[in-house]
Amino acid sequence: MPKPNIFRSHIRFLLCLVTPVEIVLLGVSFTQPHEDVGQNDYSRCEMHLLPDPLFSIQSDNTYMLRVKSTRDGRIFLAGKDGCLYEIMYQAQDGWFSRKCRKVNHSSSSLSFLVPSFLNFSEDDPMVEISIDDSRHVLYTRSEKGTIQVYDMGADGCSMRRVTAVSHYSMMKHAMYYARTIDRSNFKQIVHIAAIPCTESSRLHLVAVTQTGVRLYFTTIPFQGGWLAGVGARDRPVTLALVHIRLPPGFTANAAQHRPTNVHAALYSKGTLLLCASQNEESDQLWCLNPDSFPFQRSLMETQVTHVIDSRTWVIDEVPAVPILTPRLEPVSDKPRVPDPPSVVTQHTVMSPAYILLSSKGSYLVSKLRPVDQLRQLMLNNMGPDNPVVESFFTLHKEDQACATCLILACSRASSDVQVADWATQAFFQYGSVARLRTYMAQPQNPAANLFGSTTPLVGQRPGSQYGTAVTSPPTTGLQPSVASTPLTASGYQDTPRTSAGSTTQPSNDVEFSGKLKGLCLYFGRIARPLWELHVAVEATSVDYGPKRNLLVTNFDSSELAWVLDKMKALKEFLDRNSQYTGVAESVIATGMPGFVRPESVIGRPVGREYTQLQQAEAENVERKALQHLEHLINSCCEVLELLQLLCYHQFHNVTAALPQETRDQLKQMTFRDLVINGKEVCDMLITALINCYIGDNATTDAISTKLRDICPSIYSQEDAICSKASELIKGAQQAQTRSVKEKMLQESLQLFKTISQQLILAAVCSEYHQARFYDGVVDLSLSAASKRDPQNLALHYYKNGKPPEDMQGMQAFMARCECYRCVTDILDELVLVSQEHPTSPVVPTYPGPPPQPDPNQLSSQDAKAYMEAMMQKALSCDDELFHVALYDWLMEKGLKDRLLQITSPYVEQYMKRAAQYSADNLHVMDLLWKYHEKTGNYPAAARILLKLAERHSTDVKLQQRIEYLSRAVMCAKSSNLRTSTSSEGEFLQELEEKLEVARLQLQVYEAIARHSTANPRFKAALIKLNAELVDITKLYGDFADVFDLYECQLAIVHCAGHYDQQLVQSLWQQIIDKELSENIDKPADGRMTILAKKLQALGRIYSSSERYFPLAFLILYLEKKSCELSWHPSWVFRCFLDMGVGLPKMLSVYDGHFKAKDPFWQTCAQPLHLLIVICALLNTFAESASRVAIHERRQFINVCLDAIANYKVELEATTGMPQSVQSILKNFKQLQAKLDRLQIAKT
Repeated sequence: MPKPNIFRSHIRFLLCLVTPVEIVLLGVSFTQPHEDVGQNDYSRCEMHLLPDPLFSIQSDNTYMLRVKSTRDGRIFLAGKDGCLYEIMYQAQDGWFSRKCRKVNHSSSSLSFLVPSFLNFSEDDPMVEISIDDSRHVLYTRSEKGTIQVYDMGADGCSMRRVTAVSHYSMMKHAMYYARTIDRSNFKQIVHIAAIPCTESSRLHLVAVTQTGVRLYFTTIPFQGGWLAGVGARDRPVTLALVHIRLPPGFTANAAQHRPTNVHAALYSKGTLLLCASQNEESDQLWCLNPDSFPFQRSLMETQVTHVIDSRTWVIDEVPAVPILTPRLEPVSDKPRVPDPPSVVTQHTVMSPAYILLSSKGSYLVSKLRPVDQLRQLMLNNMGPDNPVVESFFTLHKEDQACATCLILACSRASSDVQVADWATQAFFQYGSVARLRTYMAQPQNPAANLFGSTTPLVGQRPGSQYGTAVTSPPTTGLQPSVASTPLTASGYQDTPRTSAGSTTQPSNDVEFSGKLKGLCLYFGRIARPLWELHVAVEATSVDYGPKRNLLVTNFDSSELAWVLDKMKALKEFLDRNSQYTGVAESVIATGMPGFVRPESVIGRPVGREYTQLQQAEAENVERKALQHLEHLINSCCEVLELLQLLCYHQFHNVTAALPQETRDQLKQMTFRDLVINGKEVCDMLITALINCYIGDNATTDAISTKLRDICPSIYSQEDAICSKASELIKGAQQAQTRSVKEKMLQESLQLFKTISQQLILAAVCSEYHQARFYDGVVDLSLSAASKRDPQNLALHYYKNGKPPEDMQGMQAFMARCECYRCVTDILDELVLVSQEHPTSPVVPTYPGPPPQPDPNQLSSQDAKAYMEAMMQKALSCDDELFHVALYDWLMEKGLKDRLLQITSPYVEQYMKRAAQYSADNLHVMDLLWKYHEKTGNYPAAARILLKLAERHSTDVKLQQRIEYLSRAVMCAKSSNLRTSTSSEGEFLQELEEKLEVARLQLQVYEAIARHSTANPRFKAALIKLNAELVDITKLYGDFADVFDLYECQLAIVHCAGHYDQQLVQSLWQQIIDKELSENIDKPADGRMTILAKKLQALGRIYSSSERYFPLAFLILYLEKKSCELSWHPSWVFRCFLDMGVGLPKMLSVYDGHFKAKDPFWQTCAQPLHLLIVICALLNTFAESASRVAIHERRQFINVCLDAIANYKVELEATTGMPQSVQSILKNFKQLQAKLDRLQIAKT
């Protein structure tokens, strides 16, 4: 096959002709006789050889002895000069290369520039080339036995010479490993063959000597006695001998006849053909094959000889045509598992043949598969009842022989009718019976799997002396070869070969019969091509529209058809022979004891009756296993037919209708997963297929009938009803009148109600939602809940507090909740739509006019109406558990007001139960007090509110606690209006006190919050204040006092009624000092204003209580601060005047302070400060007499005049009469005159 993208598509192959003068490449094409013949079916196509050469180059007088090509189109030639050449061809000429040229890989990449007469290499012609396409490695053999290894790279596109091993070196190593073997047996090598990774992961090459000895080599280095890497990307680095396998005739009990003078050989997939010269005119053909011993612990093979009446020139293989096209595995770093033995794949591959070309013509030799051998044995002996067939079962073991029998017994060919009957008889005659095990399994021989087949180690006896012919015609009575060299310390164990369907024993006590094992093996072998393959893969669409990712089937139609045909044949075999699979019911009816382990009965006599019971028990276990196998076969047949039907209906179109989640799941599923655990995916595929019919307005009756026929366990009668109902829903959506639509929806509802457990309720409710049939959603959900829990166990489970030990009740409760969830999910959607605002502007996603509104989209008004109608329908039912689910949904969605509006008798029970089992649930308790308040139970509401306020948690903030207490006070007062008792009065008083303390706590919280919340100390205090209500003592000691919250301390002392004059004065002093210190950087006017506002704010609170508002202390302290800060003398009394303190009272306080003669004034050098302030105070009155009540004004004027007289006396008595004294005295005289005039005016 040529390299890709070089020649036109009609050139399928290249023919390379080599002469001593030139090398010619010709094109080969094939034409299809008619359209039914595939392009790759070359056996039915006409071959044409293009007359004009594609390429022609000179051979430079080099004789080419061999031509070999790789799978990807590279052509290699073995030259008589001992060099390896390659024909390099390409589509166009390059800078330094022509379209076609010859390259010598044995010398240099530029060898084409050197003339051939300048080559002075030693004369050792290269006579053979072998290519390993699986690893991209090339091997050559010279006439003198030198083997060279070339690495073509991991991608097969490069070329590198790795190593060369001479024949002397190989013979030296062989003698070292097999010292008892004569040296002459390792002389001339006549054949080499690459061993692909499909045959062995560690053996890479086999060489055959002139005496038939096989030398196995590896290209991977040894490390610690084991081969290093075995991955596909591990490149060759050496060529080392690892095993020697001798031909027949080297064991002590073997005949002396052995192959000699071998001049031609062929090795392929374990089979070895040797042509040994008897004389110059005839050969003896030796055929060695391991297929009859695939799973033996000893390495064994069969042999047969034929006489060829001429000398053989060459041997080659006619490859077996596979019934199923093998899939190419992608190259990966992981080692590839070798292919299983031919006995596993014999039903999928035709018998290979070998052609021998000689001077008298060609000979065709066929290798019989085990099934061909069994067929020929029964045909030769006219049935299975003969020792030869029995020996076949002995040789292959019962399970393998039974699996081979099934190939013939399940054959549907008209020519195999008699053979099928004989094979069925042999299956049951020699298939043994189930029995209890009485032995321990022996360990596996590690050397048995080294080559995946068959030669025992030296000195071991084979388990059977039966040999079978491997070529046609068959011969019996042959002795298998048993000679081989033992493994040395550097030996290794290959990966064991396994096959799909290899059975494991489900019981430790029962040994299944060969019949059941054979059935399992045969099932696994026919399911093997698809078993581990993914069902679907992604592909990109190739149409003219936009590119889309499609989900297409991973199975070819021929694969599905072939596997389905074999599965049906196996199913028919079981149906035809069901009478053989029963158990002796008469024995079982007598009663069977429990399983008795074999060890417990060893050493004591076993009665006949007991033995019969044991046998019956083992057969009963096997019958159960057979039932499971039959169920698996039926499932496979149904899934395969379903896949065929989906492919017929365009698999990618059906999967396009699946939800994305199901598509992703289908991409990850293998055929095995689909058969065993893919019921839901199959249901979704069938639903999508039915929807395709419904979407095309086609009736579903025909496809439903077809599905019922091909997969009744997947698509049941209830599924057909669902399809019909879905068709009615689709028709209702397209109905022209409302009455017709309602009728079709009601019909679909009645059909859905007849289905019990198989209904996919969520999908149906979604369809009803699309059809706006919300009454049907409620009715169908309630009907499904009733059918899933007919005994109403869920309600009993709910009312008993959901005990975990009631598993049956729990399952019923979950089943009902799943049905109810379909209703609440649709209510969710309606609520969401009803809250949308379609008229709000949105940013367009693309230019142009706005899109037309969807006529099928619900408006917010319609959604509200449908939701209310659905709620009314739901609330009208008598299913208490559904009411509970509906109330839970209202709570979850925050629709508590809607819940309180419901008048159902189930509401009160729901509230009480919710409060009982969810006492710590804030939302439930919050709803409960509202319910009590609505029903007029105010005491209960007040006590719940108090409990919520005192709740120790961070989910309730302090502000919310105060709200709860305020509402509790209101409820308590409402209760007192109806009935007044002493206990209720005390409770109301307690609530009011707690409310007052809570407000103080809020004041403390806000005061702390004004500080830096980044401080962990402050943050912890805030969390604690938010978490609970604290008592007043703790509030003062742990918070107000600790954090120096003087205002809060004053408030707490005032609230508690605790009076301590020194404490109160100290708190006021701290408040004033703190305010002054916080505003120290501001100007005097600003500081005065800020301090005045603070004092006024506090004065409004405490001015009514003289004990907590020490006026005299405050005035004196503020005047001292004013004197120190040189503030305006009138700001203090004006501040108190603004608080509402009367002038008479203030004059009395100032007069008292003046008469007290506090030494502070002398210390600060302001002895007349108070007189200045008093003068300003009285002047304020003189200018605005209305500040004093009219009935007190006369008396106050007299008091003022008397005080002025005293102050004048004090001033006049001052020594020296300084200017400041004279100024104050003058002011007092003026003030006295004003007051006199005011008094006269008053009079």
